[in-house]
Amino acid sequence: MTLLPSRTPRTSRLAGVLASAAVVAVMLSACAPGGGASGSESSGERSGDGADGAFPRTVQTGKGPVTIEEAPDRVVALSPTNADELLALGMEPVAVAADPATLSEEAPWIADEIEDIAHDDFHTAGGDLNVEAIAAVEPDLIVAQTYQVADDAVYQQLSAIAPTVTPDSQDGNVDWDVRLRAVAEAVDQAEEAERIIADIEEQFAAAGEQIPGIGGKTYQWIRVDPDAFAFGNASVFDLFGMRPAGNQDNTMNTDPLSFERIGELDADFLAVWAPTPELRERIDQDPLFQDLPAVRNGTVYYADLAFATAINSPAPAALEWLKDSIVPALDELAD
Repeated sequence: MTLLPSRTPRTSRLAGVLASAAVVAVMLSACAPGGGASGSESSGERSGDGADGAFPRTVQTGKGPVTIEEAPDRVVALSPTNADELLALGMEPVAVAADPATLSEEAPWIADEIEDIAHDDFHTAGGDLNVEAIAAVEPDLIVAQTYQVADDAVYQQLSAIAPTVTPDSQDGNVDWDVRLRAVAEAVDQAEEAERIIADIEEQFAAAGEQIPGIGGKTYQWIRVDPDAFAFGNASVFDLFGMRPAGNQDNTMNTDPLSFERIGELDADFLAVWAPTPELRERIDQDPLFQDLPAVRNGTVYYADLAFATAINSPAPAALEWLKDSIVPALDELAD
């Protein structure tokens, strides 16, 4: 079960995972099936430490070992998150699964860079991957998130087009550094990935040091559903020196928390995403929710779609945006 925005007809994905055994989309945005940008005229650009001599190479993925015969230059990213990772590593994807019309709402930190290569036709109206549209841009490498290839049949279809890489994990949502390393290994940029990770960790630690007493404070990150609260991956808060509350599941492998158990939302800092005005109104009018410690103490943060994307499926550019966005709210935790 995942916290990510559910995919509905005419929505494009954002960060995503599986929700109630149905395909979900991590981007809650209007998305009409259609043409998208023309990736066939583009080509990936590589920079950094990679060299053709590093290929062929075999990388470990959640679906087993995958061999990449040659240095890729036509990489398809099946989410803006994957595109963020590739760009940070010095490679421009040839196409990205996203709706260009809604990128500024879903992923403002990367919208301008990928708008021209965003394909809203990489998903069907029902939210499934459109394998034919992906094949049409002739990729030589496909980078995906774990949930997108949970169906072995889908993975086999993608692999028949090009080597398809995911993190070597079965968790519903993999931590950002694990995902970045997986992509970096596929494009021979492992050293650059380690440099990026160290820099991000340093920046977040420095930001945390500016908030007295934040070390050890607990956090929870939830999405409000009609009948329950779903936990999402908020391991990014660890970078500030915080720690997950006892029932905070950053692997996103546990069942949702029913409204009857609302009192278990007892973290020092509570981040909440209500995808619709109706769901926000529900918790605003719930006396039990209003009596939660974080609500009473002014340390509850009401997230929007962009924040939900950035924290639940972060990558380098998203993390920088997230840090700048959340620090003012975390200041309320200061002793």
